[in-house]
Amino acid sequence: PARPAPAAAPAATKEPVDQGPYDVSGTAMVSVEVRKRIHRLLLENLDRASRDRNKMDERIMRPKVRTALRRITTELAADIGPKADIGALIDEITDEALGLGPLERLIADELVSEIMVVEPHIIYVERRGKISLTALKFTDDEAVRAVIERIVTPLGRRIDESTPLVDARLRDGSRVNAIIRPLAIKGS
Repeated sequence: PARPAPAAAPAATKEPVDQGPYDVSGTAMVSVEVRKRIHRLLLENLDRASRDRNKMDERIMRPKVRTALRRITTELAADIGPKADIGALIDEITDEALGLGPLERLIADELVSEIMVVEPHIIYVERRGKISLTALKFTDDEAVRAVIERIVTPLGRRIDESTPLVDARLRDGSRVNAIIRPLAIKGS
């Protein structure tokens, strides 16, 4: 059977989109490599602090993560650069480590009717019937995959290489459709 042509990315409007704490030009200057190193150091730090972190709830973990990130960003200040907004960077990485990363603000925005993560560095939103490209980005594909798992696991669903596609309804009635490698060529 003939395969349908891949869908083109939605056309973006020039209208600015409220990004919340993620639309900070100073954090955009922090390279992906440095962000990955911060994530790795955070995981190492948390592993030492708490072996049972998966069993702890976010109210306990959030202050520990933020404290560790303050220490890590101080240690890596030279690599992060003087123009970076450290507070915004800590917010972003905390949300990525514990929450839904750059999607947190978009989900809270009542005007957003759809969020489309095309690949880790391309996120569109639909607001009032208009699709707009955002400046939001995930650190990498692993961060997107972690968010997908945080979304689908409470629904009793899984996503992995043997089940790389999930289409489900959230408890609030919202729909989530996620795809990962090997089916997703450019990223989750």
